[in-house]
Amino acid sequence: MQTFFIFVSCRRGQTYTVGRAILKEVPGVKEVSSISGKWDLLVQLAVDEARDVGELINERLAAIEGIRKTKTLVAYYVYNPEDVFF
Repeated sequence: MQTFFIFVSCRRGQTYTVGRAILKEVPGVKEVSSISGKWDLLVQLAVDEARDVGELINERLAAIEGIRKTKTLVAYYVYNPEDVFF
């Protein structure tokens, strides 16, 4: 699995509606968080490496009404406290 974090900016008053729509319309979404600052939502997406993430972001996510813009980050490695030995 490949993990992506997507920052989402919503139209004014649309944050909750957009968050629920992302959970419903985009396969592989693990979590949607409302955040403060420049962006309104942070989406965690886990995609099988055989799946085209571009299709999910550019077609499924972009089709959701109320999204102004997005920024996608790729996560490469997960640091797990259980894997750290002292």
